[in-house]
Amino acid sequence: MVSESSMKTCKKNLLFATLLLIAGATRAVASAPSAGAPAALAPADLILKNGKIYTDRENGRKWAESLSIREGVIQSIGTTGAIEKEKGPATKIIDLRGKVVLPGFNDAHLHFFSGGISLARLNLTGVKSIGQFKAKLKEFAAANPLKRWIFGLGWDHTAFPGQKYPTKEDLDSVVNDRPVFLWHTDEHLAVANSKALEILHIDATTPDPEDGKILKNDKGEPMGVLLESAASEASHKVDRPSKEELRQAFVDAQEEAIKYGLTSIQGTFARENLEDCIQIVDELHKAKQLKVRISLWGVLEDPEKFAELKNKYKHIPEEWLRFAHLKGFVDGVISARTAAMNQPYSDDASTRGEPNYTQEKLSELVLRANRMGFPVALHAIGDRAVGMAAAAYAAAKKQLFNSRLRNRVEHVEVAGPAIYSQFHGTGIVASVQPSHMIYDDESENYNDARLGKERVKHAFAWKGFLKAKARMAFGTDWPVMPVNPFIGLFGAVYRQHFNGRPARGWLPEQRITLDQAIEAYTLGSAYVTSEEHVKGSIREGKFADLAVTGKDPFKEQGLALSKVPVAYTILAGKITYDGTLPALKPADAKTAAKP
Repeated sequence: MVSESSMKTCKKNLLFATLLLIAGATRAVASAPSAGAPAALAPADLILKNGKIYTDRENGRKWAESLSIREGVIQSIGTTGAIEKEKGPATKIIDLRGKVVLPGFNDAHLHFFSGGISLARLNLTGVKSIGQFKAKLKEFAAANPLKRWIFGLGWDHTAFPGQKYPTKEDLDSVVNDRPVFLWHTDEHLAVANSKALEILHIDATTPDPEDGKILKNDKGEPMGVLLESAASEASHKVDRPSKEELRQAFVDAQEEAIKYGLTSIQGTFARENLEDCIQIVDELHKAKQLKVRISLWGVLEDPEKFAELKNKYKHIPEEWLRFAHLKGFVDGVISARTAAMNQPYSDDASTRGEPNYTQEKLSELVLRANRMGFPVALHAIGDRAVGMAAAAYAAAKKQLFNSRLRNRVEHVEVAGPAIYSQFHGTGIVASVQPSHMIYDDESENYNDARLGKERVKHAFAWKGFLKAKARMAFGTDWPVMPVNPFIGLFGAVYRQHFNGRPARGWLPEQRITLDQAIEAYTLGSAYVTSEEHVKGSIREGKFADLAVTGKDPFKEQGLALSKVPVAYTILAGKITYDGTLPALKPADAKTAAKP
């Protein structure tokens, strides 16, 4: 006997498959020969006309004028005259007046709840000195006297004179009556004041945790700077938002993301609040308040827990929440010299960074995850770490008889040409964040000196991967960098910093075209989650997830590309963001918020 729940699941899957075939089937009926007049397409729910539609490239990309949407999918694409024939009594029509329509952006790597939480915290992005750092902290503390803890992020010591870390003394001189904990922009190190260290029980006798370090001064006392697991473990102890705070963070994150044309996201939720986060997504889905599609990552060391959660929440349709990859950290970051390199750092021969796993252990974890049906996402920045990740994936693929799972490497900031071909040959996706290269003046500050003249040629080597026919997916790592994908497009195409330098771009031979960058941010991101058949490009039968830009990105030059506004964000055929409306004044916003 078939259970009622099984019947419901079958019906839902049949409906989903049917929706994906609607457009193609209706077009076939409309064009089929018959004795009478040809059958008409079903009336559209939404028509976008008189625009520049960035269509799928499978049959050679052609710019179209208009498209129609029905039941959440793209029904047809063509001339305005042809599409207008699909107008029905209830059809909504938007005259684009020449605006560009792109596939909805799919951020392949971010931390959504953290991003939402960060919007209400101290933002130190762009500070150029410890003096500016302290001034920002003072201003925030004065404006938020009731906050028991001051949390924040975004400082970058490599932009400070002498590249010196801020210390607990710097923080104490501004705030000494309550704890302060501030993440570095790469979120692999943090600085805390004396009050926070006291609460965390970190003193001269505290040993370094595994895969982490507590920096200490000449007297053996902690300086306040915590690296890698020392920072993350400290954060987990004291930074535990309530479920209501998490709910607000997700709502805020959605509103921030849709302003920039985001329709899909991929990444981790708060590890210590993982099920609370999933419950929030479940509740918002039931209330029809989800404004992004989500591909969630679990913890590589605990695949059983992720499998349990996947089964528990299987009632949430996969097009809205996918239990996708398992994430592991092979190494750290270049800025703290914790990224694992094959050779010592050029500006510090005493270290080359150490991986967090042995090759044997990493390969074992990857194989276990893949055997359970979960692809893996490995954070690997240095060339040694990237090589270890590639070797683990190759070994798993061989063991599993050429498994089709799409494993991925996150960041891949330094990797030689031999790695590019390994990615292509093994089917590994390079999940990279072009905006990492351009935040503040990072690359000018330390990459050349830290990596050396030869090794640096293969840093952020996006063109190298494309030449080797390896797949790429773009993301932001928000809140490490802003969630705005146009900043990433600017970085990938121009390889410049926000000051417009270098004029030809940093390592200009690695620049890619805007077409290639958009595809990495849309179809590439869909590919890595095995969803390229339903999203990632504009084609009949795919999800109607779209970003309509206020300016033509193909006409914007240099830094202007990073500032292209979004006119509309459309998810499943519904407008989630309308940038054409005038911004509300604060008084108007309060009135509008009242029920």
